[in-house]
Amino acid sequence: MIEETLLYHSITVKIFLALLFINLFVPIFTRAERSREIKWTRMTFFVYSAFLVMMAFSGMISYMLLEMPWNLLMTIMVIVFVLLAAIEIARSRALHDVWMMSESGVSLSWKYVLVEIVVVAAMVVMMIMEKKGAISLS
Repeated sequence: MIEETLLYHSITVKIFLALLFINLFVPIFTRAERSREIKWTRMTFFVYSAFLVMMAFSGMISYMLLEMPWNLLMTIMVIVFVLLAAIEIARSRALHDVWMMSESGVSLSWKYVLVEIVVVAAMVVMMIMEKKGAISLS
């Protein structure tokens, strides 16, 4: 059962990373019409938030089932969660300001989403290195 919850958590993280890659291209495919860009970007905000919370929830469930003490790795995961939420809030506000000036937010959106991808990918690499024994965060 513990392996299954860890599997669900890792699958959620992978789906979240795939969603971020898809989120890179949504503004590009919809930039011809500003109303479509705004609509689809807003929809991706909700999907992003849903998967971010699913990822955190599956991590909390795994933590409770493993019954292990709190460690540095879990602290880093919580910091990454807060950082991702803060980046997405900043992206939302910045895009709102750009849209109010009747401009396209494609380049601005790319910058924020690329930072989010780097943060998630760095966390995944850190987890792989920790599992292989290259670093010790436990």
